[in-house]
Amino acid sequence: MPENCPELHLSEAQLGVWLAERAGHSRPGAYQWAEYLVLDGDVDAGLLASAVTRAAAECEAVNVRIIETTGSSPVQRLLRDPEHTVEVVDFRGASDPDAAAREWMRAEMAKAGGSDAGPLFLGAVLRVADDRSLVFHRVHHLALDGAGMALFAERVAEIYSCRYEGRAVPESGWAGLRPLVHAEAAYREAAARTADRDWWLERLAGRPDFLSLGTHAAAATDRSLRLTRVLSAEEFAGFRDGAERLGHRWTRLFTAATAAYLHAVTGSRDVVLSLPVAGRPAGLTRTVPAMSANVLPLRLHVDPAAPLGALLDQVADELRLVRRHQRYRGEHLRRELGYPEDGRKFFGPVLNIQRFDRPLRFGPTTATVHNLQAPPSEDLSIVAYDRGDGVLRLDFDANPANHSEELLRDVADRFPHMLWQVAEADRETPLARMAASTARERRHVAALGTGVTVRRPRPAARPSAGSPSRCRARLTLSRSARPRPGSG
Repeated sequence: MPENCPELHLSEAQLGVWLAERAGHSRPGAYQWAEYLVLDGDVDAGLLASAVTRAAAECEAVNVRIIETTGSSPVQRLLRDPEHTVEVVDFRGASDPDAAAREWMRAEMAKAGGSDAGPLFLGAVLRVADDRSLVFHRVHHLALDGAGMALFAERVAEIYSCRYEGRAVPESGWAGLRPLVHAEAAYREAAARTADRDWWLERLAGRPDFLSLGTHAAAATDRSLRLTRVLSAEEFAGFRDGAERLGHRWTRLFTAATAAYLHAVTGSRDVVLSLPVAGRPAGLTRTVPAMSANVLPLRLHVDPAAPLGALLDQVADELRLVRRHQRYRGEHLRRELGYPEDGRKFFGPVLNIQRFDRPLRFGPTTATVHNLQAPPSEDLSIVAYDRGDGVLRLDFDANPANHSEELLRDVADRFPHMLWQVAEADRETPLARMAASTARERRHVAALGTGVTVRRPRPAARPSAGSPSRCRARLTLSRSARPRPGSG
């Protein structure tokens, strides 16, 4: 590599990933994002591969090499004329093409190293049927955050669609990393940073202890337990309708339901969630695919005697304020607030809502997006993916060092019931009527207290065996199965 390649300091977000990777709690490839797009339709695999290749070449964040320096933080060296080989792998002859493709992706994830172990990006096109293809992306978290991954996928779709339809491909409009690094340096010296710091310290005064369902504090390990639930297009539409009826966006309803659920299972009225935010100036949000994500506390007071409408209004106000002060780094805030050095970096369970503005269209084909691996969870993470394809995917990730599979299954099975209770309630419904347990469970407990012989409810089906680091299942709720507020 030429020695005169330009170098930049890491952003604070990048440095946080670099330090976490070297903390000794996880394997080298733990901080890789891995996703795949499913394209059901007749697509040109070669054209797909070339679209991924061009998008990768345009994205400066994945075209760097991390260089450790003596006595100071590492730097990122920008690579000149980066080359990306995007392989097309054909599994159509396999006895189970989809299983073979998943095994291939798992093997590629297992090969991945840390941020200093070669290219930060790998892409591939996997053929599993004549009318079905997968586009696989593996990116180190030091290069891209969730927003950056979304921008990258949108650009691949744009390039493919233009070439498929015989149109000229427009410029990406992306800037390199310098504007982001320079904006961060300017913020560190600005009065706005001091104002943000003061606001956060006042907002978190008398903070509660870290709220957790786990048995004890634990640093993130090299994997997360995972269970997945999916709301169908009809169910998700019903949830959005409930939000509209209550006068709020569905994301606020989802946030309120998360706080109500945690209150119900812990008894805490002072609920602090860890909220991922962009952590960058608004003007750079869509022009710089990179890693700048920040995690900040969202503090909510959950009063069981208060009406749901009051909690929803509180959520709206608090989200607005958090975003107004989102550039102050969460890791600095945690130190200043005196959180214990127990291996955790955040403030409580993570709530991460990721939305695409519109469906991903590859010519006439709409893609669905599936997350294979996110950076390891240090406690409990609830991630909601609205990818514009009509359904809502919920990934429940937990740290196996302090969460059991049974505990995670309880969360993943009961949380959707809280969603429906909130969506079908009125603004004046007291939060005390929002139960974490299902109506069936409450009937079972009530019958045990009367001496009536009852059939024990069957345990939730365990997810099918798969990768030891992932547990998966799918839930489809019929409207008749949704508990009404206060039912049972």
